[in-house]
Amino acid sequence: MEPTPSAEDRLSALEQRVAELEAAAAESSASQEPGATHQKADGTSSFKAESPVPSGFPESSVQSAAGNTALPGDTETFWALHGLVDHLGDGVTYAGYTTPPGGSGPVAWQMGLSSAGLAQIDFAEAAGSLAALGHPVRLQLLQAIYEGTSTVAELGKDDRFGTSGQIYHHVHALAGAGWLESARRGHWRVPAQRVVPLLTLVLIGTH
Repeated sequence: MEPTPSAEDRLSALEQRVAELEAAAAESSASQEPGATHQKADGTSSFKAESPVPSGFPESSVQSAAGNTALPGDTETFWALHGLVDHLGDGVTYAGYTTPPGGSGPVAWQMGLSSAGLAQIDFAEAAGSLAALGHPVRLQLLQAIYEGTSTVAELGKDDRFGTSGQIYHHVHALAGAGWLESARRGHWRVPAQRVVPLLTLVLIGTH
């Protein structure tokens, strides 16, 4: 006769299931982003996305930006900045190409908006996504999963992360904000389309 699961075990199982459902919903939402091409089901392919940069900028806007004295003249050192001005004019872009330690292939991502597009953004819309990262343990969990640890059982071997219930709580919050997704039952990963944004935020916070 199998032992009756404890209340903590039942709570952990429930939290895991909720996190899986929310991660699936987040993945479905992310799949509708313009220019996104997601990994194959077997997870072996690389991820690539084109920048959803608005097209049709007036030629004068790029010329004006290129003539701005604030733009450094050293094209070797500031090649990315000059490329931004050449292709977008005034605006902000982030991009990356990297192979995560726990991944099976490279991940590529690029996102850019003109200054006009940025002016239409309500900064408060970023609160939920950023708030999910506003805890040292969650960032450590993300790093561990990014580096290849994929299950709560494996994460539970690290004393930094607390009990399995606490781990499921953090995983649930990260999955709900789109920073984690269920790779398969009981296994978690950072979605391909979130790898470069995550690393960009970490880079901003540490340099």
